[in-house]
Amino acid sequence: MKRLACYLLLPLLSACSSGPYLNPQSTVGQNALLIRTCPGPHQAMSYTTTSEELDWVHLLVYAALPGTPTRPDYHHSTDTEVRLYAYLYTPPYMRNLNTPEKWKTAYSTPEPALWISAASPMATVQLANGKSYQVSIERLKTGFDPREKELDLYSPGTPLGSGEMDDFILTLPELFLNGEKIPTAPIHFKKHEERYMPVLNC
Repeated sequence: MKRLACYLLLPLLSACSSGPYLNPQSTVGQNALLIRTCPGPHQAMSYTTTSEELDWVHLLVYAALPGTPTRPDYHHSTDTEVRLYAYLYTPPYMRNLNTPEKWKTAYSTPEPALWISAASPMATVQLANGKSYQVSIERLKTGFDPREKELDLYSPGTPLGSGEMDDFILTLPELFLNGEKIPTAPIHFKKHEERYMPVLNC
């Protein structure tokens, strides 16, 4: 029985491989998990404004390798794509609700409108061999609401090139949240593999 228990626990005690992914590095922003509640590699860059009123909205920039599930039917993508989505944390008016009056005021306050836009939809891709070109990011052509239903890492992205790309720099256009600039910098994506401890409910 003890031996059986050891065999059952062995997968939990061993580290899991994430498989190959594109590891982002940038001088601005923070590395972020694709799903906040699950461990694993930090495959996205997270950016926000310097405004205290809007710092709870984080824009995530994720480069997905071919084979990534894609909405609406979760088919596997065929090219390397950039995908944009957002994490929404606690807004200022919902913090420190330590009196009944504050609770009442907070929950009667309408949610503020949110909109992410760009000066241009054009982003620049620079390959490891020095070649560079521009791509038009679909989601930035009109801008988008970060609260948009089913906006996440599985949302369709924009192909950055044909097939698998393993080393490149992505420079985004100027980005804004409700007119406030979102500071960004070029992101160096490089293919990587990482090991981590699994969590059963993820």
